[in-house]
Amino acid sequence: MNEYLILIVDDDPKQLKILTGNLIQYNPGYRLIIATNGKSALEIAIKNKPDLILMDWEMPLMNGLEAIRQLKATEETCSIPVIMVTGTHSETEKLKEAMDAGAIDFVNKPYNAVELISRIRTQIRHVEVFRKLIVQQEIINKHEKELAANEKKLLENELDHNQKQLTMQTVNMVKNNEFLQSILSDIQRIYPFTSSEGRSVLNSLESRINDKSNDHVWKEFEFCFEKVYHDFYKNLNQKLVDLSVREQRLCAFLKMNMSTKEIAAITFQTINSIDVAKHRLRRKSEFDNDEDFTKFLLNL
Repeated sequence: MNEYLILIVDDDPKQLKILTGNLIQYNPGYRLIIATNGKSALEIAIKNKPDLILMDWEMPLMNGLEAIRQLKATEETCSIPVIMVTGTHSETEKLKEAMDAGAIDFVNKPYNAVELISRIRTQIRHVEVFRKLIVQQEIINKHEKELAANEKKLLENELDHNQKQLTMQTVNMVKNNEFLQSILSDIQRIYPFTSSEGRSVLNSLESRINDKSNDHVWKEFEFCFEKVYHDFYKNLNQKLVDLSVREQRLCAFLKMNMSTKEIAAITFQTINSIDVAKHRLRRKSEFDNDEDFTKFLLNL
């Protein structure tokens, strides 16, 4: 059986005796604590967090009405239900004043013991429901946190996999292009020993290597890049208009924080050409220096 704590606030010893006697008689399971004025009631409520407060109106130091107002204005006690029990005020305006202050019910003295106990039990049932809701909400919050943690872990694993895939794709591009560069270098070396017809074939082969041979590698790179940096190109083109394919790729490499040397190895260009391309791109974006432009891409 759940145990409930009730705070009784009244400065009249006779009324305290009657009220506690009724509660013990009808509900011996309740735990009771007593305060004799509104000020001490507030302090006791903050410290003990009772499930219900029975509040008299006229008391020394702080009356019941002001005590209710302060209880409702205090975070630790604002949700505790308060029943006003008084024989001083019975006018409709006074009843409304008590309810406006935060009282959940109002009982006039002399009261009928059965009626008062019935109202107390009603409020206690509300407390029971509230407790169950709190427990259910805690269970829901726990499950939601577990689901969120699992989802986060899955997303982190997916991102980690995609980043590794992108890194491997980039490394493969570098190796592939280094190999192609070595072939182009060999082509240049045999130029002097080849007929004009042979040179024409070599020129055609060189063009094909530069323009077409790694198209599939670029497509795989773009696919992996988009999985890691979703919507990067879309957001980039919203910020910077009329970018060429080469400029977009250069932005992608800078987004990956690649060095000029690494970019040159991938794109078959010299380091000086990459620096010139970066300068032109920065002028398009109206940034003052390369550091600010790179930072813009990293944050995009």
